[in-house]
Amino acid sequence: MKHLLSVFSKFSTLKQQFCMKVYGRRSVIEALERDLEIQKAFIKKNAVNMDKIIYKLGEKNIPISFVPIEKLKKLTNNNHQGIVCQISKIKTYNLNDLDLYLQNKDSSRLAFLDGITDTKNFGSIIRNAECFGIDGIVISKTGSAQINDETIKTSSGAIFNIPIYKVDHLLDAIFLVKEQNFVILGADEKSKKQLKSLKFNNKTIVILGSEGKGISSPVLKKCDETFKIPLQGNIESLNVSVAAGIIMYEISESKTKE
Repeated sequence: MKHLLSVFSKFSTLKQQFCMKVYGRRSVIEALERDLEIQKAFIKKNAVNMDKIIYKLGEKNIPISFVPIEKLKKLTNNNHQGIVCQISKIKTYNLNDLDLYLQNKDSSRLAFLDGITDTKNFGSIIRNAECFGIDGIVISKTGSAQINDETIKTSSGAIFNIPIYKVDHLLDAIFLVKEQNFVILGADEKSKKQLKSLKFNNKTIVILGSEGKGISSPVLKKCDETFKIPLQGNIESLNVSVAAGIIMYEISESKTKE
């Protein structure tokens, strides 16, 4: 019997380690408001200002364990703000889903991420996209940052509000949007055209590459136009998530002028 209990305990520990987690108060609130399937909540004993979250968890009959802070540190080394929730896998979409979405779409703005591997940058880009009205993000299944606990936290829960499309190859999605008459714009620091000079079409794709390599050559060749953000200091480039925020703000501004 003791052996069985030991095996069960080890299995439960492994399950906690490898399941996806949402941590931080803002992210947990977003997950609750979006009816994400939360399996269990771990809350720091005697945590203050947690009443609203506890009430919402109770409304949805989600099991709650009040635990010492050491338990939360085992679940995540990051800034959990006194709460960690185990969740089901976040739903993503594929190329066929993207095709269905684009059909008969008169207006849409999407961001394609090419070779961005840092999960914090990915999360920040998702947050920017949600804040500035981008309709979706497309990434490749390999060679790109994937959704994990850190991505969820950095997005501040925005990941629950915006569709993420995962495709085998980014070029597959590019060929698809070209068939739908989207204009493809690539952020390229070598471009002679500045961001402010662009006129954003109702059907616009913005492609962002990694900070080190930029947009890959095959993808860059498929862009209708490239542009850069002019810099005035001595630093040669912006963090990609900061650049994404600037670009997406300009896109949102163009929407208000239509």
